[in-house]
Amino acid sequence: MMTDRSTLRRLMAEKETVITCGCGDAISAKIINEVDGFDGVLSSGFTLAAMAMGLPDAELYSRSDNVYAVSNMCYVLDKPLIADIDTAYGNAVTTIKTVNDFERAGASGVVIEDQISPKRCPICVTDLNTTISAEEAAGKIRAAAENRLYKDTLIIARTDITNVEERNRRAQMYLEAGADLVQGISKSYTASGNMVENIKQFVDAMDGRVSLVVCGGLDSLTRKDIEYIKPKICHFALVPINYMYPALRKAIEFVGENHEQAGIPLEKANHSELVNFLGMSKIGEQEKKYIPQIDC
Repeated sequence: MMTDRSTLRRLMAEKETVITCGCGDAISAKIINEVDGFDGVLSSGFTLAAMAMGLPDAELYSRSDNVYAVSNMCYVLDKPLIADIDTAYGNAVTTIKTVNDFERAGASGVVIEDQISPKRCPICVTDLNTTISAEEAAGKIRAAAENRLYKDTLIIARTDITNVEERNRRAQMYLEAGADLVQGISKSYTASGNMVENIKQFVDAMDGRVSLVVCGGLDSLTRKDIEYIKPKICHFALVPINYMYPALRKAIEFVGENHEQAGIPLEKANHSELVNFLGMSKIGEQEKKYIPQIDC
């Protein structure tokens, strides 16, 4: 399917805030694709690591693993996808190849962070990882912006700095280096004071050019809060994994304990509905159209 590459920028021009849902697998992407309230998808490194490998978000999957997952998601999407590409897996030169790989996989945008590699997800640890220098990080953003394959590819620069002054300084540097949007981590908004006002101040300081991820300490943000803050993009990054994990665990534990499926205290998918959602009827149509029927 895959979206036209100009769609994301058109949505950003038309809407005050573009809304995405995060995921790490193609079936979640396919569901998001059918839900009218979402403009696009964010491939979540946290979710990808959890669903594909059963591991924490500590850059334990490779660039190839990530590209493959994004390619599968984009194949079932006609909404734009923004790819979480962690630290871009190396230095500024490596970043060029990384961004190009994700563009070829179908991503309409990428998120690059300024942690050292291997990174550690800031909502998974109490002690934050070390960041590279602002100058090196800006060089990676400039390399990404100047060497993207498509002019419409969105470059989002994330800083994992929690000190407000330094976070803002870095964010401005990254915008000057060619980032389209900047992104702070949740811990930079929640250390002290009013969380909503802290985010609003960052958005205003960046002239609205902010990507906001609703996770970690930001889960309590309401629709009214987001409409007040006015980020250019707002990602509900961990919705599928946060609600899938307890449901899966409950179903599997029930069967493990009772050795039967009957009575699992959860809603069960209708098999025909699931098969149709996955597109089996289309496979049948394609078989009839393209495979010759030979009488034996």
